[in-house]
Amino acid sequence: MGFDAWFFARLDYADKERRMNEKELEFIWMPNEQSLGSDVNIFTHVLYRHYSSPDGFGFDTDSNDQQWINDITSEDFNAPAEAEYLKSQLDERIDHYLTDDMFVLIGDDFRYVNAYQNYMNIDNMIEYMNANYNDTYHFKYATPSNYVDAVAKHNVSWPTKYDDMFPYSDNPDGYWTGYFSSRANDKELIRKTSHQMHASTQLYSEKALDISLQSE
Repeated sequence: MGFDAWFFARLDYADKERRMNEKELEFIWMPNEQSLGSDVNIFTHVLYRHYSSPDGFGFDTDSNDQQWINDITSEDFNAPAEAEYLKSQLDERIDHYLTDDMFVLIGDDFRYVNAYQNYMNIDNMIEYMNANYNDTYHFKYATPSNYVDAVAKHNVSWPTKYDDMFPYSDNPDGYWTGYFSSRANDKELIRKTSHQMHASTQLYSEKALDISLQSE
């Protein structure tokens, strides 16, 4: 498809739980191996917390999370507590991946309304974490390509997946597969009747035009 890796969030909840427990949130996907062969593969990364910020660190205008304040003279100075809470989440997260590199998103749907506020807080977070937790984590801005290059340096035998990601459900009663593939017979009937309807509409329109021209 023209790229070497992809990152996605919507994996079936039961499959994701299993992959978290077995450190298989990253794997090599070989779709249609029988027809495409084993050379067609792609590094796949399942996002840990959907495509959302770590809990408590959504810094945008419409978020209720606290702003990250590094200024010790401010009455709102909260960097130590924020850092400890963030570290606790990262410690839990890293246990589910095979390397010590982490891909952490900040944001979500409609969560970059105020870019200045977002980046001011992220800058404060990076500055404080690197100054106080650099023995454990080193924070920096990065792209997906940067992350793929980083994990490629590790000597890891990645799990392999050959089939697709369906069925997809985000809870025991919340299946999304009908969004794409359910009721195939009904969808075929709808397509066929739709074609007939459009064809008949065109014929009726042409006939109506002929009658109109003849009456002139």
